Parts: sequence; structure tokens; C-alpha cells
Amino acid sequence: MMLILLGWISPAFSQQDLRSFIVDANSGRALKHITIKVVDHKDSTISKLGLTDSTGLIVFNQVQKGDYKLQVHAVGYVDTLIHFSIPTGKFPAFPGTVYLRPDRGIQLKEVVIKDDGPAVGMKGDTIEYNATKFKTKDNAVVEDLLRKLPGVNIDKTGTIKAQGEVVQRVLVDGKEFFGSDPSVATRNLPADMIQKVQVLDKNSDMAEFTGVADGKQMKTINLITKKNRKRGYFGNLNGGLGDASRYEAGLNVNSFVNEAQMSLILKGNNVNKSGFSATELIKLLTQNPEMFNSLPPSALSELMKMKSVKIEGSSEALAEMARPSGLTDTKYGGLNFNNDWSDRFKLRSSYFFNDNQTEDRFDNSRQYLLLQSPYNYLQSGTKTDHTNNKRIDLSADVKLSKRSSIKISPRVNLSNSDRNSGNTFSSVSIGADPIPINDGTQLFKSKSRNNMVSGNTLFRHRLTKAGRTLVFEMTPEYFQSKGNYLNQSTNNLYGENRKTTENTDQQTLSTGDIYNLNNNLVYTEPLSSRYLLQAGQQFYYSHGKYLRRVNNKNALNGNYDDSVAALSDHFTSDRIEYNSKLSVSGNYRKFNYTVGAGFKQSQVRGNSQLRNYQVDQHYRAFLPSAYATYKMTASEKLVLNYAMETNMPSVSNLQPIEDNIDPLFTRKGNPDLEQEKNQRLSLVFNSFQLGSGNSVYASFNLNWFNQQITDHTLTDAATGKQLIIPVNVRGNYRYGLNMGKTIRLDANGSSLTAEVNGAYSKSSLMNDNLLNNIKTLSVSPELSVNYYLGNKVSLSGRGSASWNTRKFSRLTGLPAENWLLSYSLESIVILPFKMSLEGSIDGFSTPGLSKGYNTSVMVLNSGLNKEIGKQFSIKAEARDLLNRNQSVSRITGNGYIEDKRNNALGRYFQLSAVYKFRHFPKSNKK
Repeated sequence: MMLILLGWISPAFSQQDLRSFIVDANSGRALKHITIKVVDHKDSTISKLGLTDSTGLIVFNQVQKGDYKLQVHAVGYVDTLIHFSIPTGKFPAFPGTVYLRPDRGIQLKEVVIKDDGPAVGMKGDTIEYNATKFKTKDNAVVEDLLRKLPGVNIDKTGTIKAQGEVVQRVLVDGKEFFGSDPSVATRNLPADMIQKVQVLDKNSDMAEFTGVADGKQMKTINLITKKNRKRGYFGNLNGGLGDASRYEAGLNVNSFVNEAQMSLILKGNNVNKSGFSATELIKLLTQNPEMFNSLPPSALSELMKMKSVKIEGSSEALAEMARPSGLTDTKYGGLNFNNDWSDRFKLRSSYFFNDNQTEDRFDNSRQYLLLQSPYNYLQSGTKTDHTNNKRIDLSADVKLSKRSSIKISPRVNLSNSDRNSGNTFSSVSIGADPIPINDGTQLFKSKSRNNMVSGNTLFRHRLTKAGRTLVFEMTPEYFQSKGNYLNQSTNNLYGENRKTTENTDQQTLSTGDIYNLNNNLVYTEPLSSRYLLQAGQQFYYSHGKYLRRVNNKNALNGNYDDSVAALSDHFTSDRIEYNSKLSVSGNYRKFNYTVGAGFKQSQVRGNSQLRNYQVDQHYRAFLPSAYATYKMTASEKLVLNYAMETNMPSVSNLQPIEDNIDPLFTRKGNPDLEQEKNQRLSLVFNSFQLGSGNSVYASFNLNWFNQQITDHTLTDAATGKQLIIPVNVRGNYRYGLNMGKTIRLDANGSSLTAEVNGAYSKSSLMNDNLLNNIKTLSVSPELSVNYYLGNKVSLSGRGSASWNTRKFSRLTGLPAENWLLSYSLESIVILPFKMSLEGSIDGFSTPGLSKGYNTSVMVLNSGLNKEIGKQFSIKAEARDLLNRNQSVSRITGNGYIEDKRNNALGRYFQLSAVYKFRHFPKSNKK
């Protein structure tokens, strides 16, 4: 309410407030950070001076009556001079839109510039790092460079954080590189090609075009390449062999010709360097939760197929779950091509593939925190996983006229997987005299295929009146899944003082075909020089066909043709959503806001042709939202973002049939589920001191679930078998607080960053008809330092401690507290004779886990690099010299805490060589 009142307070002389959009005359694209001057017509004194914001908007408040000249200057555009009067008289009125014409008549001769600029600076809201001021090792990639930048952190999963926020997008000269996966650019582009690294909050395409901020900003890194790399080709070819058949090889070729970019990547290794496998999907989804809404229902269902596991928690915890384990042989590559042929036609395209084969040996210790019958579940075995993924991303942005454009973005994703696992398990009760509950063996084999084809079409039109826009977006999508699962298990159950054995030899065949259509129409109307009104209507329709056939093995002929009708189904579903939204946006020099509300109606209808049941659910919700930014100074900003959100239940959660792929953990849907409702609030503060280069950041996040879908687990205390049914619970929440400060230590780029993360959450779980509230407190301080001794020695160190404690409303006495301590130290020393010495220590400790899982690991690495001429280098390296590497982690599931140990890559020695090639022709002098 306060935001609305503040927004509608009009100044005493509104006729003297000036407002205009600055746009490209050819493309209609908004031009941000453009210098604008209002000059008195009589004596040419400057009356007003300012920069356009991220939407191309410039606002001048309380300009006195008179005759003026508007001067607009932008690099790459013809300088513009416009005469105007207040009120209209000698000259026309102040223009609502100014169109700048690109300047194509000037070509600068080649010059050599010595870079003596600061290591860190700021342009508008963008933090800019001078990459040449940060020393990296030879043949380093961009990820190595980012680790050196003050205020930027990269954890062991590859997740990038800048000023405490997760980076969701990495651009190269403003263009996407191999789609939207930030890791592809940071792990493959060489660091020495980068001139500057920009960190900014990028608005959505819709917000940039309409000028109405929607709060959907993405923390973005833009890599600006060196000027002498804008035309020519460069890359490297590397190969290495080690003991124990270890290898690593790759080819990276990049060709830049002005606005055209082409890159080829081909790489392979068996030293556990990521090839962007399917595990990246979960990590990306946790970084950007809105991606869940764009996936078809069956894709969401695939993520839920881990029996007895409901994926919940912080993004850090989920990323930890997604971390590849075991030993992986990876082959991946792709082709990326971007070009701006003109302002009227821009193309983005990429093809990417990856092939991963993983072998994993695991030991898991799970403690079920049940009130009536707590017990331990132990599991050990091996699994192999072979996944193959191909994806094609295209995007063509076409300028139809000065006011209209259309952007077409088709996408194809093809995925296949082949998984095999075998394990032994046992369950025993918790107490002074443990009693066996069950034990047995399980062999599981699966082959699955998931294909998705989609095409987004975005039409944008600016009407004659400045600020009046029309946007229409349409996204058809087709998703197909096929799976073949074979389960062979023997379960020994010790209930009621007698042993019974259950043998399962069962095949499950499943297919899914889903057709989706998502339409969105948005109209924006300027109410005055400061206010915009926006109305939107969204329509979503999904039709799915799901077939599931379960067959036991026929003892007579050995075929899987003995149908199990109780577990089979043939189900069709239709999902419809209408979302009407109205919002108002206010724009001041320091304070901007958007407040709005939507009304969403949803319907799910399903029909089983085989089981003769129906699903018919209707949902309604009022969805308020608010977004505001307040710039206290040019380098201090406060951002508020609030939204109410809803999510319909997935198809698998609604189907009332049992899924017993794992006989100990059977899942069954609930057709009476209500939709999820949650309120999301964030408050972010950022401060960057231009003089010292120091920065401070802080954020508070709240996620409150008015209604959430969780699991109700019914456990047979005698046998340990579980039936899991999704149910609705209320009142879950998660508070998060993140604070950090970066201090420049000297002028050469040395810096110190201190950060602390805290979280407090409540999650409600149903176990045996009893509600168990789990309250979790996590505190994680972290300290990192980058220090440079002249140009010869660089040191980078990081240390963090994560403390977690849990309180259970219906159970006490079980281990509920644990620590995770980690540290790293890396050094590079430049030696004579074009040699360099590298060394690093990575360590972690896990006190507070289950017996036998507490561990302390220190991994020592070293390498000696020798340059031969300008193009060749050889390197001898030793990884994990002490041979102490281990993989241990803790996760929290529905009603349990589980400690996991997986086999890890141990000590190996490797000799490698790198050939760097590059050709950048000099410009012809004219």
C-alpha cells in the first residue's frame, strides 16, 4: 500500500517534468546509459544532464518554462540536436521518443593503447573488471579468471555467484554462447581473450521492450573480448596421458569477424571434468526455479522418480545432490554461430552434445526419523550410467519495420540414458538391542529416451504514441518420453518373528506424449510522463497421453508377458490455465516500482481408459506482485521483489496407481491434491565504492508456503516397506540472509572477501498419519583472498564452514547436527626460462555424520609448465599426491537423513601438451 501511495503523489508542477525514450532508429532497440543534455537556447548553459536507464528512458524533473536544445551523444550513433519549448511555442514540444541513427561513416585506424585503467570500475549499474589486471595460469579458462575477481565466487559444483547472487547467464560480447548454460562459456573460452568482465542485472526481454520492470532480472556476466580478437581466429589443441589409463584431450577453435562469432568445441576426458551431463539440469533448475514452469509435466515427473525422495531444500543443497559422483568418462562438443548481419536481422545458433559414462560404487547410511518405529537403512552397491544428450538452440531476431520486430526461437533436445545398478540392503531398528527388519538384493536396469521440441515466437510492436507497446508471445512444445525398466529383487522380511521372502522379476514399459501451447498477450499504455499501465492475458494448454504396462516374467516361456493390471494404466490428461494481470509502473530518478495483481484459473482433467477412474480439479488464485528499486547514490541500490505464485500438481502426483519399481518404496498418486501456493519476498542491497573498489552486498529472502505438496510416508514397522502418497501441508517457510564485503588490498587487484550465509526453515512431513515439523538452522561463513606479489607470484585462498542443526517436533535423540569444513589454497609462481610452477591444496572435513562417514580429506596437486616458443607448452602434473581423495556428503529427504560415500578419483600423474594457434590480421590502412 505504501508503494502505491508514494507512486501517485504528483509534484506541484507536473507540466515541467520531461520524459523520453531513446531508441535505435533501425531496430527500435532501447539504448541504455546514453548521455543526454538539456541546454538553454539563449546562452547554451547546461540546464539538465543525465543518462538513460536500462529501458532507454530519461526523466528530467521540474524544468523551467523556456526554449531549450536537447543534445544526445552516443558512441556509434550520429549526434542529435533537437529544439523544443516549454510550453510549445517557438519550438515544438519535448519529444516522447528520440530515434538515433547509427554512424557508419567513420572508420578508425588501428591504434595501440596501453591499458593503465583501474582493475575494477563501474558504468551505470554495471560493475566492470579489467581482466588484464588479474593474473591467471597459462592456458587458463574463463572460470579460472572469474575465481580471481573480487566479489565473484565459484563453488565446487561450478555455480557462479557475484555479489552474493547466483549468475544465471553468461554472454560473450552481448551474445549467448552455446545457449543459456553459463558453464559452457566459462569452462571452455580461454581467459587471455577477455578484456573486461561485466556483472549486471539483466531485465527480461519483455521488460526491456515495454519499460515495465517485472522483477525477472537475471544476474548476468558479459565477457568483452579484446579488440584485437574481434577479427581473426584463435584456439588451442591439447592432449594429455597419465598413469592408470587417465587421459584428457580437446580442441577449441574460435573465429570472430566483427559481429560474427563461430566456435567449435570437441573435448574428452576420464578425470571427472564435467561434460555438462543430465545432472546439470537439476542444478540449472535450482538456480532458476521459474524453469520448472516451462517444463512439460512428464519432465517434472522424471525428476520425481527417485523413490521416497521429495527434492526440497536450498539451491546449495540441491546442487550438492546433483554433483557428479563416481568415475566418469566424458566426451562433449558443439558448434556455436552468432551474427548480426544488420540491425534488421540477428541470428543466434548452437548445437551441443555430451556423452557420459559413469561407474559409481556407493555406501549409504540412512536414518529414518519416525516417531513410532525409527530405523537405519544401509545400502551398498555399484551402478553404471551412460547418458547421451543433443540439443539445438536457434534464435532469429528480425526487424519488420521501425516499430515492429519478431523473434523466433526453436529448440530441440534429444536425450538417451542407459542405467544399471546392483545393491544389497538391510534395515535394523534403532535402540539398545537392534532388531533386523529386512535385507536383500536388487538389480535394476533401465533404458529411457526423452525428446523435446519447442518454438518460441515473440512479436513486438511500438505504437505511434511514445511508450505504448503491444507484445504477443506464443510457445508450442512437444515432449516425448519412452522407458524400459527391469527390476529383479529379493526381499527378506523379518516381521512378526518370522522370515518371508518376496521375489520380483518385473518389466515396466512407459511412454508419454505431451503437447503444450503457451500464449501471452501484453499491452502497455503510458498514463503520464512517469506512469505506465500494463495489462496481460496468458493462456496455457497441455494435452498428454501416458501409457504404463507392467509385466511379470512368465515362468513357462521366460518372457515378460504376464500382465499386472493393478500396476498398469492408460491415462490422458488436459491442463488449462488462464492468468489475467494488471500492473502500474512508476519511474522517478531514484525510485522506480511496479505493482500489480493477477487472477489465475486452472483446471486439470484426467481419464484412465484402463483403470476406469477420473481426475477433475479446479484451482483459483489471486496473485499480487510488487517490484521496486531505490538508488540511494550512483553506486548504492536497494531492490524489493515480492510475488505470490502457484503450481499445479504433476500428473504422476495425481494418478492413484502404485509405482513399485523399487518394491520397498512404492509411490501412489493422490487425485485430491490442491495446488501449491507460496509467497516469495526478497530484499537486496548492493554498494560499490568507485574510489576504493570495495563493495558491500546483503540480501534477505523469504519463501512462505501457504500450501505445499509433500509426501506422506506409511511404513510397515515389521517389514520396513513404505507406501508414499503426496499430500498438502501448510505453513512451511524458509528465511535466508546473505551478507558480504569485498576489500581491495592494493592497486594490483589483490582483494579480500568475507561472506556469511544463514538460513532458517520449517518443513512439515507426514509419517504414519502424524505431522512431523522439522526446523533447520544453517550458518555458513566464508573467507576468500586473492593476493599478488608483483607480476611473479599469485596466491588464492578460500575457507568456509557450514553448520547445520535440525530440530524435530516429534522425535529427539537422533543425530541432528553436522559440520562441513572446506578450504583451498592455490599459487602460481613465474620462474625463469618461461617456466611456471603451480600448486594447490583442497581440503574438507565432515564432522557430525554417521559412524564411519566422518572424514577429513586433503588433496594436494602440483604442476610444472614450460613454454616452448610462442605456441607450444608442456606440462607435468600430479593430482592428489597423498592419494586421500574421498566423496562424502549428507542430504535430507522425506523423514530421513542420509550420509553418502562414493568412490572418487584418486592419485594420478599426467604429462600434457598444448598447441595454441591464433591469427589476427592487421586492419588495412585507408
